[in-house]
Amino acid sequence: MSSAQSASASRETILDYEAEVRDLKATITALRDALEQEQSVSAKRVSQALLATDSEIAQLKNTAIALRETLEQTERQKEQAVQAAVLAASQEIASLKAAVVELRDQMELMRHDKEAAVQTVVLRTHHEIAQLKEIAAALRSNLEIAQRSK
Repeated sequence: MSSAQSASASRETILDYEAEVRDLKATITALRDALEQEQSVSAKRVSQALLATDSEIAQLKNTAIALRETLEQTERQKEQAVQAAVLAASQEIASLKAAVVELRDQMELMRHDKEAAVQTVVLRTHHEIAQLKEIAAALRSNLEIAQRSK
């Protein structure tokens, strides 16, 4: 091989290498662009996922707060209902106690009235018996006198 051929072969080899280097650089550039684009897409996806997660967390917090407030309100209403029932029961008990006292007083008054009426009847009966005894004694006396005069 001559030096001209050898130089020509070297030049072709160098040209081939340079072409391959250009192709590799183009491939690297294309891969870098694709990687950057994929990273950008991934970053957007991650950002969107974080945004969605943050939104969901905020919704869950709001739901938890609303449920807590509803539970507290329900407990307050339940406590108020219990207090109202206790108050109503206390008032009913007081009313029933007052009615019992009034009925007891009326019964006691009726018992005194009954005893007074019985005493009056006993006294009247006692007087009637005494009068009847006097009448009987007078009639007996009159009868004895009438029988003696005959």
